[in-house]
Amino acid sequence: MKKLLSLLCLINSFTSIAQTDSSLKVTELQPVVISSSRFVGKDIQTPLAVTVIDQSRLQTGQSKLSLFDALGAVPGVFAMNSENFAQDLRISIRGFGARASFGIRGLKVVMDGIPESIPDGTAKVGNLDMGIMERMEVIKGPTAGLYGNASGGVISLFSETPKTFFAEAQATFGSFGFQRLQFKTGQEVGKITYFFNASRLTSTGYRNHSALERNFFNGKVIYKFSDKSNLSVLMSYVDSPKAEDPGGLTQADITKDRQQARQVNIDYNAFETFKQAKVALIYEQKIGEKHLINARAFYLNRDFKNQQAFEANGQIAFKRDFSGGGFSYQFTDKKYRLKAGLDLENQEDNRQRYDNLKGERGTLKLNQVESFRNIGAFILQEYTFNSQFRLSLNTRFDDIQLKIADKFLTDGDQSATQSFQRFSPMLGFSFAPTANQSIYTNISSSFETPSLNELSNNPLNTGGFNPDLSPQKSRNVELGYKGILSKKIRLDLALFAIEVKDEIVPYQIAGQAGRTYFRNAGLSNRKGIETGITYKVFNGFTAYLNYTFSDFKYKEYQTTAGKFDGNALPGIPKHNIYGEFRYFNPKGFFGILQLRRINEFYVDDANTTRNDGFVTANVKLGYRKQMAHLVLEPFIGINNLTNTVYNANVQINATANRYFEPAAGSFVFGGISVRGF
Repeated sequence: MKKLLSLLCLINSFTSIAQTDSSLKVTELQPVVISSSRFVGKDIQTPLAVTVIDQSRLQTGQSKLSLFDALGAVPGVFAMNSENFAQDLRISIRGFGARASFGIRGLKVVMDGIPESIPDGTAKVGNLDMGIMERMEVIKGPTAGLYGNASGGVISLFSETPKTFFAEAQATFGSFGFQRLQFKTGQEVGKITYFFNASRLTSTGYRNHSALERNFFNGKVIYKFSDKSNLSVLMSYVDSPKAEDPGGLTQADITKDRQQARQVNIDYNAFETFKQAKVALIYEQKIGEKHLINARAFYLNRDFKNQQAFEANGQIAFKRDFSGGGFSYQFTDKKYRLKAGLDLENQEDNRQRYDNLKGERGTLKLNQVESFRNIGAFILQEYTFNSQFRLSLNTRFDDIQLKIADKFLTDGDQSATQSFQRFSPMLGFSFAPTANQSIYTNISSSFETPSLNELSNNPLNTGGFNPDLSPQKSRNVELGYKGILSKKIRLDLALFAIEVKDEIVPYQIAGQAGRTYFRNAGLSNRKGIETGITYKVFNGFTAYLNYTFSDFKYKEYQTTAGKFDGNALPGIPKHNIYGEFRYFNPKGFFGILQLRRINEFYVDDANTTRNDGFVTANVKLGYRKQMAHLVLEPFIGINNLTNTVYNANVQINATANRYFEPAAGSFVFGGISVRGF
């Protein structure tokens, strides 16, 4: 109650000092142009379930601690692990990615047209600075016909591209030692557009042994040769010297002390550290009015080390080189569009494992070079029969080569190779009764090879690949509706059914808590409904309501632990409800209320243990004051306003009942940004 009274007083003070019109720009209800479908076009015309989140919802009033705050606004997406930065966000779309023991798995993450996901299908969005995001596009459902391996959904992010000069400094402080400092600037000058950003993020964390330190640099330079050609140069660097891992707890541990870390995580000093640098070039050339060529190349280097909470093989270090590029040609006519191209990606991890002697490096136990090479050729076609009927046909072929070169030969040569070839068709159809409405359907397939980490986590405790782990394959059918029903209401509705064969699921082995292995389940079915409603109550006040229903079950799945046919897939709630209310006063005040309701869900394949459901509320308030060429914006927010007790993450199929990672109570933050233009 005291927090709420303080917020009300703050509202009063903001509105009383407002003296000039300094309104915040609010996006009106209208079709949005997207590019994540690899054809640039209006979202309503695309026969896919797509959600677009604009810059205001990504940045205004947000702590910018991670992508987690923005993902709740996307129906069909469920994110956890927002507070353990050693493991990063765990994001699932229609169940794809739910099994990840750390980071993102089975989803394609793209930043400014360049993949953040490495070719084995893993990604970590902790590399990304939320303070530079201009737009996020999310495609829900299998999209191997567009992006190939491990594309159970797509998260495509775009950084700011300024037109006029600006320079902005921002400082944010909050609970549990949270500090975030940022400076960014950019402009368009003649033929050159530039944008540069630097920021620093630190936190002591809610739980013991959960501190974070991370530093970001981003740069973008676009040179416009002419109205028909341009070259973009993208740069990023991340230095994360510390991200501590407090580990999973039992329910009894949590009842005793929610803020404690698992003792062995402290004893073995479980944490990760990394440095990552990336550079990319993108060239576009328009030839006449109908032809467009795009060529791109990129290189990423990552130096990573972590310590896990056990001795044998408990320290991991690798140096990663990830390079690639691509080429595409697009033909556009009045009723037909064609895009054909090639994606080339090559990942090489020079990996070592050592014993972890209570935080000190022990004996070398594994030394190998792991390679994952993917070549994907695609042809995308779109036929527009008339103003109402549109047909999309996408085909893609992927050739994948995996290799391990064993350099630790004292236990024998564990070198190995594997190869996969996969043809992925995708068919979509849309009917538009009006210019702002469409009914669509699509049939698609997807495949997902095991990642290098999943393959090299061999339960035989030797080098090489896990010989019993195979790719998973899925088939998807979707029916949906998108419509702007009036000047006040937009409705998005999608119904889907997915059959997944050889689903890759995580498990742990007794005595090796903290290490996760993977195996194939026989067959699973996923059925769901996603609904998104946008309602413009009046000018400046907009409400958003999302509901996701997920009925995901194993159809055929048996292990030595039992038969799990008919059991619910763990890690996914059956009901997920999100509401957001945004008010922007013409005099500069703004207020945002976010409500989230998550249903209980199972945390193990046997469906013997549940994670309790919960409801949380976030409030953000701010005021924007313009003075000549300067804009001041103080803001304050409280995440988990009601101090709800819940878990920020679960570890699926964990041993010794250590499933849970408790979330913080109320998280208070506030700050100010100063922008010159």
